[in-house]
Amino acid sequence: MPQPSGRFLRDNAFLVAAVLLPVVVVGFFLLSTAIPRWTVPPPAYDLLLRSQKPYDGSRPRIAIEFEVRDGRVQVSARTAAPDAYVPPQVLLLFDHKTMSVSEVPFTAPEPGPVGDPPRTAILDVAAGRRVVAEAKAPDGYTLETRTHHGPGLLGDIFGMNHYGIGLALANRGRVIPVALPEPYRYDYYSAYFVGWIIDGGR
Repeated sequence: MPQPSGRFLRDNAFLVAAVLLPVVVVGFFLLSTAIPRWTVPPPAYDLLLRSQKPYDGSRPRIAIEFEVRDGRVQVSARTAAPDAYVPPQVLLLFDHKTMSVSEVPFTAPEPGPVGDPPRTAILDVAAGRRVVAEAKAPDGYTLETRTHHGPGLLGDIFGMNHYGIGLALANRGRVIPVALPEPYRYDYYSAYFVGWIIDGGR
């Protein structure tokens, strides 16, 4: 004679808990990651990043640096020593409307001989808007570096797992990956914060 469902649950409480607990944990995890997507608005401001290209030996060894001053981006250039490793620097723009990253062309000042002070220039890369160097944007987003690994459990078992570093914008639990264009998307390159472009966001 089949047992009533209530008695079966009482007699097998441990088994039922062992089955339901992972389901509850997974459901809680999915809900905790989904709620920020529903409640936190997407980014409202563009972001300037800096990165580097591999040095191919055909360009002069010019050291480039970027700095935010009075709401604008200043670039400084100096001639590096002949034996210095100075990869070319680039500016990248994260467009909050398209969620994409593209390279921003700019012209650096012509540096003097080795040992001279850096020469500086102001770059008009924000289309008349202001650039701020605060780590947190007015809408609450910050740029974070996050590690990731793959291909998961099978990789752990067969020794195929690898780790990488990626960028993301984070705000109150909502995380938006920042996909860099080639050749900057590989793990041995990265991009770094320069500033938020404001006066144009929502």
